[in-house]
Amino acid sequence: MKKIMPWLDLLNDVTATDFPARRDRIAALMEQATEPTNNAAHLLAEAYVEGCKLEGDANAHWSIKEIEQAQLCSG
Repeated sequence: MKKIMPWLDLLNDVTATDFPARRDRIAALMEQATEPTNNAAHLLAEAYVEGCKLEGDANAHWSIKEIEQAQLCSG
């Protein structure tokens, strides 16, 4: 499974939150969308919405500077 939002792992005390698990659920949705029997458009839309929510929640938990630094460092 491809790791999405790797910058989350670089944020202070992220392991004390549910953010890594939420990110993994989003990645699982994206993986399911690649299977031919699934409704890819619906799964990708759900993953997109959940990703936006997760990033918004991260912005409420950490400063924009901390998030931007983590994003830059994650490559």
